[in-house]
Order: sequence, then structure tokens, then C-alpha cells
Amino acid sequence: MKNLNKSCFICGATDCDGIILNGEKICKACEEKIVNTNIINPDYDIYKDRIKIILFNQHV
Repeated sequence: MKNLNKSCFICGATDCDGIILNGEKICKACEEKIVNTNIINPDYDIYKDRIKIILFNQHV
């Protein structure tokens, strides 16, 4: 069984609830930021690139 207590892939927070995406943890706070970030927000590309790494092992 995989370790589900690892840190958030986006922000590095530990000891937090969240989702597991392709084996990587995303904390609840980052999940909400990703869902609510508008495409004109400068953080949008950061979140998009991190998700690409998780889903496709694609370092940008």
C-alpha cells in the first residue's frame, strides 16, 4: 500500500487532508486554489504545470 501521509505535491504541506492524483497528494487548500484560479491569474500556469507533471510525468 502506498504512503498516503506524504506531503502535498503543490505546496509541500504535511499533515493535511486532500486528494490523491496519480499517486501524488494535493492538499485541500491547493485543490481549492486550483479549482478557483482564473486563467488570467499568474498562478494558473504554475498549477497547470504541476498537474502536468503529476499526470504525464512531464517536467516543464
